[in-house]
Amino acid sequence: MISSPLSKATISIGFITVAFFAYGSLARNVIEDLGSNKKLVNSELIEDWKNRNIILLIRHEERCDRSSNPCLGPHDGITLLGSERAKEAGSRIKSYFGVDNTDIFTTPTTRTVQTSDFMLGKASLLPDREAICGNDITDKLLKHKTANRNLIVMTHNTCMNDLIKATKHRKSGSPEYGSLLFAKILSHNTIQVIGKLNSGDLPVGAN
Repeated sequence: MISSPLSKATISIGFITVAFFAYGSLARNVIEDLGSNKKLVNSELIEDWKNRNIILLIRHEERCDRSSNPCLGPHDGITLLGSERAKEAGSRIKSYFGVDNTDIFTTPTTRTVQTSDFMLGKASLLPDREAICGNDITDKLLKHKTANRNLIVMTHNTCMNDLIKATKHRKSGSPEYGSLLFAKILSHNTIQVIGKLNSGDLPVGAN
């Protein structure tokens, strides 16, 4: 049976329509990169931060045991370069967002504690990394989030991916050292991921 040109055109349009909607669905599930095209400014993140409604997960800086760069100290900690980048990122976070009215936690590994010390100063030590990671990460974050205070957690790429998965987003590569993942609390006590930001893309100075 020979298909008519009209039938072929109809089939082609059908394939294009399906592909378009499939692409749109995937695009909606990708975490927003706040470091491109001034998306940080347009995301209204600064307003949510001022309203003390933000949860921020930060990945520790460069691991000494996986780098040829000089170590800061113990082999299970971060590198000297990592400590310098953490200090710079912390300066930008404090000047752009401010960390007053913010609770800061860190997992107890050497690399997260060192990163937190250089980036943000004193932090409350979690009993273990699973205290705020895993399939139930949203429940754990909500438990640690105090009303009218932002929450920062110095953590690991696996924990950041736990939140990405829990909020029905699509994982796209491993979060970089020192990268930030922003989320906010919605009115019905659920978590919505706003976007990600590499530490080098943090703005300088107040917004």
